[in-house]
Amino acid sequence: MDRLTAILLLLQRGKWTAAALARHFEVSRRTILRDIEALSEMGVPVVAEPGPGGGYSLPADYRLAPLPLSLHEALLLRLALSNFLQSRSLPFKEVRASLWAKIGALLPSQRESWQGLEQVLSSCCPQPSDGEEYAVPFFADLLEALMAGRWIRVLYRSERRCSEQTLLPQRLSTSFGLWYCRAYSWEHRCTRLYRVDRLLSLEILSAPPKQEMPPSRDWQEESTFPEISIRLTERGVLRLEHYPLLAAHLERQADGSGWLRLPWKPDDYDWLARQLLSLGTEARVEAPEALRQQLQRIARQIADCYDSSVGAEEEKNGDRQLSPGQE
Repeated sequence: MDRLTAILLLLQRGKWTAAALARHFEVSRRTILRDIEALSEMGVPVVAEPGPGGGYSLPADYRLAPLPLSLHEALLLRLALSNFLQSRSLPFKEVRASLWAKIGALLPSQRESWQGLEQVLSSCCPQPSDGEEYAVPFFADLLEALMAGRWIRVLYRSERRCSEQTLLPQRLSTSFGLWYCRAYSWEHRCTRLYRVDRLLSLEILSAPPKQEMPPSRDWQEESTFPEISIRLTERGVLRLEHYPLLAAHLERQADGSGWLRLPWKPDDYDWLARQLLSLGTEARVEAPEALRQQLQRIARQIADCYDSSVGAEEEKNGDRQLSPGQE
């Protein structure tokens, strides 16, 4: 019955051949033909068009009544929604209550069962390591530009500076409490990943840039860039899985350790080096030498900062006399 219902939903969206349905459900073509016959016997007006370009479909005016959710479907939906409802900074606050009420109308009749399961299961949207809940400014504008394929002009605050950029949003995603916008940057002539909470202003442009847009490429993945090669311990692999830009390129070994290998733009070695420093001895750069040198420079700056502060503190403590009871 689950497969028959799923076939109905697919046919309601468009034409399908028996072979395509068989591949989709990973069953034989003969099984699909029996399912189509069963639907017809149940009174469903399945339209069969023979020959090339044919297939199975439903009449244009045929619509299924809203289907009740199963117990596990209802639980899964509520858990998924709770991730977003827990975040106070998410947009569209005015529709959250109405959405929750409409979802409640689709829940199965055995309310005691799913309420009991809900009490022993919980889902929480992971927050950043510092525990702070970051704002999601201009989310509705970003979504509008993304759906309409419109360019935007933003003022963006990176770790190094504030810059005005012209972007073509491509995708919105979230990871550990932070929202990211993957967008093509006209100024950088490549695709980059932007933290939404670092947007200071946003304007949807009425027209794209006048110049022709060059082919898109990822900001760190240009074939002409030197390839970075980083050896990771098992713990290093687990920690690097939380970095959206890098996790997709992890090469895991059988013992849990791994490698990170991909082309990387030399101008962005500073950013990568600072991420690797947070891994400590769990990551070791094998190549290129320029990235190793950048790591050494940053590490020396940190060491020098603490050396000078420790020396000053020791000198200060040397001039101070111990009060009674101190040793």
